[in-house]
Amino acid sequence: MEGASRQSLAAARSVLDQVTAVPVGATAGSGQPDVRSIAEELGAVAALIGREATVRRALTDPGAPAQSRAGLASRLFGTQISPASLSVVSAAVSGRWSRPIDLRLALEELAVEATLAEAQAAEVLDEVEDELFRFGRILGQNPQLSLALTDPAAPAAAKAALVSRLLSGRAHPVTVRLAQQTTADPSQGDVERRLENLSRIAAARRGRVVAVVRTATVLDEDQIARLKAAVSRFFGRQIQLQIDLDPSILGGLSVRVGDEVVDGTVLRRLAAARRGLTG
Repeated sequence: MEGASRQSLAAARSVLDQVTAVPVGATAGSGQPDVRSIAEELGAVAALIGREATVRRALTDPGAPAQSRAGLASRLFGTQISPASLSVVSAAVSGRWSRPIDLRLALEELAVEATLAEAQAAEVLDEVEDELFRFGRILGQNPQLSLALTDPAAPAAAKAALVSRLLSGRAHPVTVRLAQQTTADPSQGDVERRLENLSRIAAARRGRVVAVVRTATVLDEDQIARLKAAVSRFFGRQIQLQIDLDPSILGGLSVRVGDEVVDGTVLRRLAAARRGLTG
């Protein structure tokens, strides 16, 4: 997303944080927001906006005042979703969007954020983040399984059932739901990359950034701690590591944070040496 869209997403996310916050002193089943319903409702609104181009254009029309766009959202969704969800949608449509489609993408991300808020409230966000990352790596290493979950001809219900068989009892229910949502719509791109992105969103909820570390050998806890400190110093921010064991790189390791890559693998050095010999 470009600048205007990023700012609008940030503003809507701030509202989401307010409506999903667990009040001080709240106990299970009493005083806590229905975060799961908020996530489902935001996802449903995003799906409708994705299907209905006329609605999407009207809700992102830069020539219409923000109050008018929010009013339209209230008329369209006010009786269909909760006041909490409507406040997030209203904040989103009140923003400026670089492209109309960015509104849909933002609401989809906010639906994910709401689901992750549920995990955070249950104090299992670390667990969910790691499970999402691991499931993405499993798909990357199993082409047939990945194909089954990305086949555009396969019904979404069949994909959801397959994810359930793979993960139920082995992963947190929040992880299962997010994985099912990710595989439901093949038009959204590579599933492995989207699962990794969900892991990054989960890390961002704790104010941390994810670095994917490829290493040829298993690292012990002390090595991971020292590597985390070194990578955090290098990038100038707190970094959460995701370790990807990959013997094919032969030795050393590479670190990727977003689009930035620091590659110190033996494979890279051998490739560079070959280029020097043949250059």
